[in-house]
Amino acid sequence: MLRTHPIRVLAVVAAVAAGLFVLSAPGADETSGAWYYISAFGWFGFLIAMLILVVLAVAAAVMAVGRRRGSV
Repeated sequence: MLRTHPIRVLAVVAAVAAGLFVLSAPGADETSGAWYYISAFGWFGFLIAMLILVVLAVAAAVMAVGRRRGSV
């Protein structure tokens, strides 16, 4: 999917990361309870999604450069 539609894949991962970032905000000042855990899930999910986004962006860039060199 990344080879045929890299922009779509990156956009979906970015949207998921944005949603998780928004999810991390409501309980940011809590120290216990449900909002604390929901915010922690949102924050760590955001960090993982951003890592995935960076890795996929690098992979898409490498594939694009390889395609250009192969056609020349």
